[in-house]
Amino acid sequence: MSGPRSARVIVLGEAERTALQALTRQTTAAAGLVRRARIILLAAEGRPLDQIARGVGADRSRVRAWVDRYRADGLVGLYDRPRPGRPRSFSP
Repeated sequence: MSGPRSARVIVLGEAERTALQALTRQTTAAAGLVRRARIILLAAEGRPLDQIARGVGADRSRVRAWVDRYRADGLVGLYDRPRPGRPRSFSP
């Protein structure tokens, strides 16, 4: 049985929903980005965070963080942010 309904329900406009659905269908998109788009689409359906977490194979706190980040930054918030430090290098 899933927990109580989340207060983190997202209301999507038609353009946002279309963009997120397009991301989930892209074969060249990063797997993490596709998972994040799926999280937002499920949250927009009003599903509880626990159910979303089980559905996408992520931790509930991670789902909550992505929903909050989407609410703050929109679609741009789902993309990876630049990370500090020198990029990894692999020797041949």
